[in-house]
Amino acid sequence: MLQSHSRILPAPQFALLNLALGIGHFLVLLNAGAYLPMLPYVSGSMGQGIAYVVWGQSDYFTAMGSAFLIARPLMQRYGPKNVAIFAYLLFAASSISAPLSVAHFAVFTAIRVVQGFSAGISIIPSFFLLLEYYREEKQQTAISLWGLALFIPFSIGPALGGWLAYQMGDWRLLFFFSCFISLIVAGILWALLADWEDKADRSCSPPYRLFFLFFAAAIALQEFFDVGLLSDLSSRFPELWWLLIAFALLSWLFWFENGKSANPLVRFSLHSRRNYASGMLILCIAFMAFQGAVVQYIIRLQVVEGYTAWHAGLLFLPVFVFSKPLSILAQYLIREGTDPRLLASLSFAGFSVCFWWMSGYIRPATWEALLPPQFLMGAALGLLFVSMTAIALGHVPKAEQMHAVDQLNTARNLSAGLAITFSDIGWDRLSDLELNRLDSPDAANSWRFASSFDGPAHLLHEKIGLEASLLTLNDLFYLLSLFFLVLSALIWLFRRQVRQDPDMTLLESLGEEP
Repeated sequence: MLQSHSRILPAPQFALLNLALGIGHFLVLLNAGAYLPMLPYVSGSMGQGIAYVVWGQSDYFTAMGSAFLIARPLMQRYGPKNVAIFAYLLFAASSISAPLSVAHFAVFTAIRVVQGFSAGISIIPSFFLLLEYYREEKQQTAISLWGLALFIPFSIGPALGGWLAYQMGDWRLLFFFSCFISLIVAGILWALLADWEDKADRSCSPPYRLFFLFFAAAIALQEFFDVGLLSDLSSRFPELWWLLIAFALLSWLFWFENGKSANPLVRFSLHSRRNYASGMLILCIAFMAFQGAVVQYIIRLQVVEGYTAWHAGLLFLPVFVFSKPLSILAQYLIREGTDPRLLASLSFAGFSVCFWWMSGYIRPATWEALLPPQFLMGAALGLLFVSMTAIALGHVPKAEQMHAVDQLNTARNLSAGLAITFSDIGWDRLSDLELNRLDSPDAANSWRFASSFDGPAHLLHEKIGLEASLLTLNDLFYLLSLFFLVLSALIWLFRRQVRQDPDMTLLESLGEEP
């Protein structure tokens, strides 16, 4: 059976190639999600607050998203094999460097940026390398196998990260294992494909200068909110002003250079198409809301409700049950002529119901009681990416669709990085409001707590703070429920898709990349 799918390689080597590329894809996506439940443990090891160590996660997404823009030009210049091997070697080097730099916060964060970048440039070359070795009539199988890993950051990632941090007792194991596995993947690719002539156009010159300006601007914007996270954007004005000035200057330089380039890194002409521009905007803000909810839930389950990283991670395993099956079903329905706006609206409505459900718990709740909404979350997530990608690309010319998908992935991953800091800032604001509501101006609230508490005064303050945090968790999900309800109605303002490209399945799979 394997031989009937392989275009060149013998069956054993073809199976090994599938395994290596699949594990590599699994690995880089795993590092996007497994790190989340580890944050309290990383904070303890580094001697920094969670507000600091979360930078490594937000910067990882920023670097990974930016890398999508340069991955395809690099692949054209050097070939998918060379770029993929280089990406996995760089990922291995940054993975082993991360746990060795724990004592130096700035160095650790910079290494996470390198790790995110290497993850981003590995995905597209690996995918097209896989397609290259499948017979043309069997490439749908490759697309389906590749898509199995796409929801790992939201399901298996947190569970595995929690297991390493709590059950194994050392969060650094994630990075040691990542280094070891990356080297194996790079070695297998080098050995299997040593005699294969990589498709490369040496006359093609990637827009390195444009990418540097874009990447630097993206990092400057992310660092602006990272620094703002430490004080709710209410102090540290010198650092904030310098970062804002750097972002504005770098953005202007990129806009100017990109506009006059014959090979632009970002094709702003795509945004003249209403469905694409609006679809990207809706997808980004929806993904920001979802990503922010996931981040806050995983962190607050541990520091507020008292769950271990293992149990907090396990809570997200049900997301995997329906996410991929619903994604496959959405692809089938769209190919059969179903309006993708309907599927997107159902997705947003599903998120709304899910978060409404989660906002109604009397906290702290038992772990088993928290499980059921996660199945609905997985179903809504499975419909989201396919439907929104179909909406955004429905009126984009075929020749520009690949680049349009790269820009979608870049924008969504940059939004994911910002969502982490936005959600933390929003959490602090909501928590302050709840604390103020419990503490003042009605003295009866303070009296009610004081009269029911038998202990030192400082413990009473901690009790009130904990109560405010529990209420904040429900407030957060209540607001998200209303937000997604609005999105489920707004999506009908888009133009109906008038055609279905036969290659849309490949584009939809690429559009699901975290």
